[in-house]
Amino acid sequence: MMDTLQPGVANTPTRSSIPDRLRAQVLALRRTQSAKAVSQALGISLGTVKAISSRSGITRDNPKLREFFRLPDPVASHCTALQPPVAPPQPVAVTGDDDLDAVLWLRQVVQTGDAALIDKAMRAAQRIKTPENELEKRYGDYLMRTSKGNVMQAVFGSIGFANIKGLASTTLDKQARQREALARFGSVDGVFATLPQEQFCMDALVLVPKQEESIWQFDTALTNAAFAAQADMAPHTLDDCLYELAFMDELYRLRSAWGCGDNLPEVNAREDYLFHCMGQLRPKSRQEAKAVLRYLADHERMDRTGVDAILDNLIG
Repeated sequence: MMDTLQPGVANTPTRSSIPDRLRAQVLALRRTQSAKAVSQALGISLGTVKAISSRSGITRDNPKLREFFRLPDPVASHCTALQPPVAPPQPVAVTGDDDLDAVLWLRQVVQTGDAALIDKAMRAAQRIKTPENELEKRYGDYLMRTSKGNVMQAVFGSIGFANIKGLASTTLDKQARQREALARFGSVDGVFATLPQEQFCMDALVLVPKQEESIWQFDTALTNAAFAAQADMAPHTLDDCLYELAFMDELYRLRSAWGCGDNLPEVNAREDYLFHCMGQLRPKSRQEAKAVLRYLADHERMDRTGVDAILDNLIG
């Protein structure tokens, strides 16, 4: 009788032919080791490891995590209310130095946040011919006199004093972030309300005690275990970790437009967990590994706790 099986079919294990215990071992190891390493450790074929991993989705991005950790979409009607025109502040003689008083007035104009007034202030600043460093020195001397020799006030009060362009850029960026935040959350109260993502972190750690020496920190091992137990929201890939970290960074960027926005201790603990995961999850590709390195460098986190483990994971 002629064999009708096609080449390769017999080598592809079916789900029913793989014992549950073996499948669990493969999945547990595959999160932190390459398919080849798992194959060698368990003494099974590389094809079996890849088949189990592929069917479980463990080496693919976690769609539930990505759907959950995202900001609300902007709603234009939340930030398009007409703003009344802003009256420019009146020039006032403060220091007795015409140049310094002009700069003080221009700074007040810029800090109104009105784009039209800021544009006029930028043009007016160009008519001040005294170099910025000279203006800052003179203003520092003024602060020394009026503060009766307070060196710290004079030094820090004069840094960037004459940089009207920089102040305008900072002010406009703040305004833009506030508009975006209101478009996404509807109101300032909405911006600072406890979000579902933050509540998730709080709920996951509800039974984890804070460290005795600090009410702001948790035991790292306990928090990692608590978050790992939330399997639906566990990152499957390094890209998942970067995606969630980007969500946290963006939320902070929007909230900080009002001068505050520090994360809750539970959210900081979640960030620690993500860094722990980046030290464990094997990169899917060189591109994914490079994306992690770029994130660490661009966000100045190369000296953060857990980075050595991440580097070992990427190059190991």
